[in-house]
Amino acid sequence: MRLMLQLAVMAIVVLSQLSQLFAQTSGSISGTVIDARNLQPLTGANISVIGTTRGATTDLEGEFTITEVPVGSQRLRFEYLGYETLLKTDILVISAKPAMVNAALVQGLLSGEEVTVSAGYFNQEEGTQTSTLGLSQEEIRRFPGGFEDVVRTVSTLPGVAINGGGGRNDLLVRGGGPSENLYLINNIEVPNINHFGTQGTSGGSLSFVNLDFVKDVSFSSGGFGARYGDKMSAVLELQMKDEIPQQVSSKLTISASQYGAAIEIPFKSKGSLICSARKSYLDLIFKAAGLAFVPVYTDYNLIANYNPTPDDHFFAIGLAAVNTIDRDLSTLENRIDNAALMDNSQYQGITGINYRRLLNHGYLDLTVATSLFRYRFSQEDPQAVEYFQSDSDEWEHTQKAQHYWVISQRLGLRTGISNKLVRNESSTAFADSIYDRSGNRVARDDLGLPPLQEGNSSFTKQAAFAELEWFASTRLNINAGLRADFYGFLDDRLYLAPRISSRFRFTDRLSLRLGGGIYYQSPSYVWLNNPLNSQLRALQNRMVICGWDYLCRDDLRFSLEGYHKSYSDLPSGVLQDVTDYIVQTNTGTGFGGREDDFQSFGYYELTSSASGRAYGAELLVQKKFSDLPLYGLFSLTWSKTRVTANNGKTYPGQYDQRFIFNLTAGYIFKSAWEVSGKFRYFTGVPYTPVYRPADNPLYPLQQTTQNLPDEYLIDRTPAGHHLDLRVDRYFNFASWTLITYLDIQNVYNFAIPLRPVYDFWNDEVVTSSDLKILPSIGVSIIL
Repeated sequence: MRLMLQLAVMAIVVLSQLSQLFAQTSGSISGTVIDARNLQPLTGANISVIGTTRGATTDLEGEFTITEVPVGSQRLRFEYLGYETLLKTDILVISAKPAMVNAALVQGLLSGEEVTVSAGYFNQEEGTQTSTLGLSQEEIRRFPGGFEDVVRTVSTLPGVAINGGGGRNDLLVRGGGPSENLYLINNIEVPNINHFGTQGTSGGSLSFVNLDFVKDVSFSSGGFGARYGDKMSAVLELQMKDEIPQQVSSKLTISASQYGAAIEIPFKSKGSLICSARKSYLDLIFKAAGLAFVPVYTDYNLIANYNPTPDDHFFAIGLAAVNTIDRDLSTLENRIDNAALMDNSQYQGITGINYRRLLNHGYLDLTVATSLFRYRFSQEDPQAVEYFQSDSDEWEHTQKAQHYWVISQRLGLRTGISNKLVRNESSTAFADSIYDRSGNRVARDDLGLPPLQEGNSSFTKQAAFAELEWFASTRLNINAGLRADFYGFLDDRLYLAPRISSRFRFTDRLSLRLGGGIYYQSPSYVWLNNPLNSQLRALQNRMVICGWDYLCRDDLRFSLEGYHKSYSDLPSGVLQDVTDYIVQTNTGTGFGGREDDFQSFGYYELTSSASGRAYGAELLVQKKFSDLPLYGLFSLTWSKTRVTANNGKTYPGQYDQRFIFNLTAGYIFKSAWEVSGKFRYFTGVPYTPVYRPADNPLYPLQQTTQNLPDEYLIDRTPAGHHLDLRVDRYFNFASWTLITYLDIQNVYNFAIPLRPVYDFWNDEVVTSSDLKILPSIGVSIIL
């Protein structure tokens, strides 16, 4: 590890010397400026590079190009008469190819007059929706410890709990479980964007969406409008690149965990095609941690944009991920270690097309998409004899239509309908006797599990919504909507969800936000494999949010927000003292095998009788890159979650993390160097005590590691903290650019506490992560 760091430093020093001889000091910026509501191009808009004399004006198609822009991070100002001035930051200008920047300007209510700047660099947070944050591609790419991963970066935002299992991309938002999040890519719903996803949830280990293709990210941790459905907690929305490049370009990347290549091809002036392939090599990291298994993944991304006319826009996407586990069974120790884990092979595929037609009064979106998630799970005993196998194929075929109508300068109406055909083909088999979480051979029936469960079902989901946007005055904006969801596979099929959000500006810099509504979510398909679960109702969350925003200056924002969530109709088990203490939405961040008696899958009978409450407050201070080349994000979250199971007892939520402190900051040195760091402190999460079987104080003769449900979630892990550091170095040459980075996670090697697990080989209880300090080196070549 020390040798790796020394080689990295030497390589950067050598490259620094070479760059002084062959450096290129300028690049260019191109893009389009449109109206934010009707999406029509704006002709004659002024764009200037802040801090320089460079600028341009848009042509008849709303397009612009600025040449001879100094390389490095730049900022742009967009101005147009009658529209709010827009500032954009974190625009990385390199010599290899033009930086592509699109802007959508908001028309002022007093048409024709000069409109003062109100949003600064925080234009994505200016709408009526509560609990929404925007991130640019560059903010995600340089995030310390983020592996250039969208989901991993978002997981450090306010309101997101820290997964006690470590190394996972589960979004645990404001007391919600990992199944409660909606992913959207250019209006296309994606069930999960993570490698090695847990069936029935939206979490996994690492995102398979290539960050190079992402333009902007919007994350809402609550209070989202009626257009978003079938999820109760959060929405992660990705806008992919749609600019038309001026030339063919390619990128080669290698890091400590993966390598890959990407290429971008223009279609003359009509569109573009970009595609990538990546493959992991985690052997060194996992073997250094003494692990007897290695996750292996490959992913492919393809994105196409085509604009046959100025008013017609086609967007197509294809995503594929192949995941397998490479297990070392050469020794008895390795076989025992692997016996506690499921063999896990997956294929994830998503294809979709979104067609947008610009109209005189707004626009129309038509979307078709198909996804296939193929899961292959199995588990063996230490003698490599299989006692559990599950094969499942989940298909979703989606058709959507959405229309936005600019009724007047003050009113806008968004309406939409959707139809989703779901096909589930599954087969699950358990041997007569299996292994439980304590490593004991037990009768399958003792855990309430069926011997064989097969399904080949098709069913539909339909939805319709209407959202009215009312710009009542320069101070007051309101969004009110109603959503109807129809679940054809449930006994109770129709659910109506009213929602409202508002924003009141006391001054240009101080505002109050209020929001609330009802949110429904259909039961997971894997739960419905059991025919006894057809009586389940849709899960419900009633949410209220109040927030206060203060823009100290254009680059500095304060936010304080409180929320209350009331859950009902949550699935819970029915077998007394076996499954009746489990609330199903609060399981699922592991892979759900022997380590939790297969509870994450929900193969057993469930009833919609559980409920819960989650409430908390979040403080956020965010600084954007500006004339002061320092950026950062400070957040402090306090929250509490309680759930009441079918047995009538109340427990803390599994992700009930009372305090989370995040501090991320970075400094950009001219155009070549950037240094950043992230510090996190978090209090413990609930867990059920784990014992060496011989030391179990309640049942020492039964060889059990946990006492369930007697001691369910009665303890908490200790508080944890860690520091991540990152250094980026940019080398710009005449026709290509080299980007290198050194990212060190957990710099001071703190033993991050985990929920205790029993190590069967060493006969001990493990309470901290094996992965401690972890340096990562990355190199990207852009041609």
